[in-house]
Amino acid sequence: MNKVRNAFLFFIFAFSISVELEASQIDFSWSTPENFVYKEDSGDEKRYIVWFYSIENTIDKKILVPIEAFLNTDTQKSYEDKYIPDIVSKASKGNEEYMSAKDIKGEFGPRVIKKGVAVFEDVDPYAKKINIFATGLSHFFFWRWRMVDCSYKITYKKSGNKWILVEHGFSKDTSHRNYADKFK
Repeated sequence: MNKVRNAFLFFIFAFSISVELEASQIDFSWSTPENFVYKEDSGDEKRYIVWFYSIENTIDKKILVPIEAFLNTDTQKSYEDKYIPDIVSKASKGNEEYMSAKDIKGEFGPRVIKKGVAVFEDVDPYAKKINIFATGLSHFFFWRWRMVDCSYKITYKKSGNKWILVEHGFSKDTSHRNYADKFK
């Protein structure tokens, strides 16, 4: 019985170390999404939700980060991440340069930080809750297309004209996956 218990404890210890190592390969941070109106009060007025984020490789080895960002609403609508330079330059603060997920995705050298922005166009104004999904943040060394990847899901609820964080974390929610396949 002691051998079984010791083997069980060893596997738990070994598993906890591997999970910790995988989780510490990147630092993922993000801002609160902001509503942005372009060409307000004109015939060409458009509304956007702009979301800034950064990804840092925290280890001394190259890693692959196949990031993609998607948004869906409680009104059952989905939106792809777009990069619209004019919107990004007007919405960003300071002289920071931000890239699209398409430009960020790929190999990250040791200790490299990349800053990204996702622009979601014409999001349903009746949405009271949005979910932003960032895929490709787990399974770095074993990632393959179509592999079940736990997405990082960030949920916000609307409060007036602002978005308030409700919850965030890795999720097996794949509600964005069918929508994402349309853009491949």
